[in-house]
Amino acid sequence: MSLREHKKALFISAGIILIGGIFAINAQSKSTKKTATQDLSLYEASNISSLDVAKITDGVSSNALSQVGEGLYRLNADSQAENALATKTTISDNGHLYTINLKHDAKWSNGDTVTAQDFIYSWGRTLNPQSKSEFTYQFANIKNASAIAAGKKAPSTLGVKAVGKYQLKITLSQPASYFKQMLASTTYYPLNKSAVTKYGKKYGTSSATTVYNGPFVMKNWNGISDSWKLEKNPTYVDKQSVKLSSIKYQVIKSPTTSYNLYQSKKLDAITLNGEQTTQNKNNPDLKSLSSGRIGFIQYNEKNAVAANQNLRLAISLAINRQQLADKVLKNGSTPAQTFAINNMLKNPKTGADFTKDAHVTGTADYQPAQAKTLYQKTLKQLHQDKLTVTLTCANDDTSQQLAEYIQGALSNKLGLTVKVRALPFPSMLSNVSQGNFQLNLTSWSMDYADPIQSLQILESTNNSNMGHYDSKIYDRALTAAEGKNALNKTARYQDLLTAAKTAAKDQAVTPLYQGRTSTLVNPKVKGVVYNKFNGSADYRLAHVAN
Repeated sequence: MSLREHKKALFISAGIILIGGIFAINAQSKSTKKTATQDLSLYEASNISSLDVAKITDGVSSNALSQVGEGLYRLNADSQAENALATKTTISDNGHLYTINLKHDAKWSNGDTVTAQDFIYSWGRTLNPQSKSEFTYQFANIKNASAIAAGKKAPSTLGVKAVGKYQLKITLSQPASYFKQMLASTTYYPLNKSAVTKYGKKYGTSSATTVYNGPFVMKNWNGISDSWKLEKNPTYVDKQSVKLSSIKYQVIKSPTTSYNLYQSKKLDAITLNGEQTTQNKNNPDLKSLSSGRIGFIQYNEKNAVAANQNLRLAISLAINRQQLADKVLKNGSTPAQTFAINNMLKNPKTGADFTKDAHVTGTADYQPAQAKTLYQKTLKQLHQDKLTVTLTCANDDTSQQLAEYIQGALSNKLGLTVKVRALPFPSMLSNVSQGNFQLNLTSWSMDYADPIQSLQILESTNNSNMGHYDSKIYDRALTAAEGKNALNKTARYQDLLTAAKTAAKDQAVTPLYQGRTSTLVNPKVKGVVYNKFNGSADYRLAHVAN
């Protein structure tokens, strides 16, 4: 199984992700005539696991690092890379060479200057097999990165070098139009070598054994704390833009508890479950945010029944996705009509969203009559009077509710018997990775906004292709998109469309929904940048209005 699967958890259940990063703000002023205090209280649904860039494997820790650290770029509301520590970027050699100039006045919280060498040290350390990082796949575009991660070359051979203290030169083995977006991730953050040397294996395991170069510094986190505090970083290079004095975090795992606290004005922002979203549909404080995730049914094409294309298409057309989103998820999630989500890429000529262009009518629509016809063809092809299939899913409440809805729909519309096999998440992951499944209810979360993020897992050679979909047309299209047409926007877009439409016609997977989360946010909190692609929140410019 690939490193990517561990990190992004291809088989993450809907329910697990629905309770992801939660934000709460408590900035009540005693009098409307007084200036609001710039102190926030936020919460997360689970604890921080690490602040070490090479060790982070979860969203909570990554979110924490994004507040106390800073890389070359940051993603704006449109999921586009904008300068953070970078000041100028020059791309040459047909997209193979990135020359990046850095700010000269950036500091670490221990007083050291942030230099180009800090990036080289961080990336080489993450790629070193001794670090056992699960994020090494993110470096694959850089020369020699994959060989270093495999232990075949030394970290010093990585295709990156420093020119003086404030310039990086990055050589790519394969150009990518989205490379700057990748560089904005926490995986590419720099590290202060003197601090890592000082603390050794303890680096990043507590607030006291970590140094910071971001808008805030962390306090009162001992590695297992259920609460911690961020304070404005006095050495941050752009400290004049940071309005908040502090952010207090606590771990709250129960949506009911957080909802009650919000109602009693002890919390000022919460993430809602489905029922709570319905109750608050007319609440002006309600925000619906994308989770950067697509839910789908995966088929094991090594199984004779699941390999039948007519059956897969019949299943797809028998599911009312709007009803699934409105009646089961009830959290703002929307129907998926292709294996991608909104705001990943726009048509370079028309501006249309990729999901609109990639939709093939009659592949992910609700057409129960046609579904019944296709199911009858399936029975004839398989020489059966009736069929029974097993749908594997995680055993959290939301996943099981989704599975039961699908079970009922396929029984009512097709006459297909569906057995639901709900397993604990680790067991489900193990079974699917070993090919021990027929149909699998799953989802995939994206690192950055580009259709390749989802489409790549259907390539015949991709380790995440657990369904064993194999199409030469599909593979050729993606090879062209990532190879000869990588930097030709129009040609690459058409390659990606060819792949998406091929997968839709073949029903390689059955896309179900585009994940979203619903939150209630105090309207006095201003300046928070919400990424419309994955809903992440950046508090660097946040403040509390009077």
